[in-house]
Amino acid sequence: MSAPAPETAAENAIHHPLPLFEQDGDLFVPTRAGRGYWQEGTLNGSAVAALTGYVIERDFGASGLVPVRFCVDMLRMAPAEPLSVTTEAIHDGGRLKLIEARIVCGGKLVTRATCQFVREGEAPANPTWQTPTWAVPHPDTLPSLHRFTRWDARPIPPEYARVERVAPPGGDAAHGNVPVLGDIAPPERRQVWLKPLGEVVAGHALTPFLRVVVTGDFASPLTHSSRFGIDYVNTDFTAYLHRLPLGEWLGYELTGHLSRAGVAVGECRLHDLAGPLGTINVSAAAQVRRKKP
Repeated sequence: MSAPAPETAAENAIHHPLPLFEQDGDLFVPTRAGRGYWQEGTLNGSAVAALTGYVIERDFGASGLVPVRFCVDMLRMAPAEPLSVTTEAIHDGGRLKLIEARIVCGGKLVTRATCQFVREGEAPANPTWQTPTWAVPHPDTLPSLHRFTRWDARPIPPEYARVERVAPPGGDAAHGNVPVLGDIAPPERRQVWLKPLGEVVAGHALTPFLRVVVTGDFASPLTHSSRFGIDYVNTDFTAYLHRLPLGEWLGYELTGHLSRAGVAVGECRLHDLAGPLGTINVSAAAQVRRKKP
């Protein structure tokens, strides 16, 4: 049997992505994998959200606790430098916990995340109507979009869309920021399976919770891009979950975008292979990408 062909640099980056951070004592040192899109020398939203989620789960996560709401406020662009994260229990009850994580740089709060945990219990005897299961192809049957190195993305064909998504008329690729969605840029194609790759912190495998946290920022380009590019920067995202995901795949389904006068809100429904998980909501403001001088 002949030896397998050596991986190209691009293939190696996809199959063996860098962790977002390496730990040095109490500091988290970002790698180049977490560099931001909007401004040189900053970190992207996925990196800072994942770091706060990692620390919250490390300090307060436990069996039987469901992170029903995770909200990260991106108040400033975090610099690509060693970061410390502090956590605090705002409420620590037997049934409900509210945890806050904060990233402060240069004396300024740059990122704040809160997570509400609810303890599992006995379900009511009377059943309640539930969101129907997503009837889409299994990700193993779909081709991979080799545009991203942090996750394996499998776009779902538009004929499986449950929500009508039609691109508005007009627009010009010359008057916007560089696109980030690749082949899923047309609104009618914006439903995709994602499998996150790589660790948040070196030496620590992704947990089910971190799979949601590290991909949650993807809801912003998915909901806020035009056909030609991304002209909004998200100021937050909030994930609502009724359970933790099962398996490696997460399904993102664009279900809403509203915008006026440079302010936008968007919504995605979140799935795994077992069924619906919850939603991710995201707010944003119009933004021009800052380029090198």
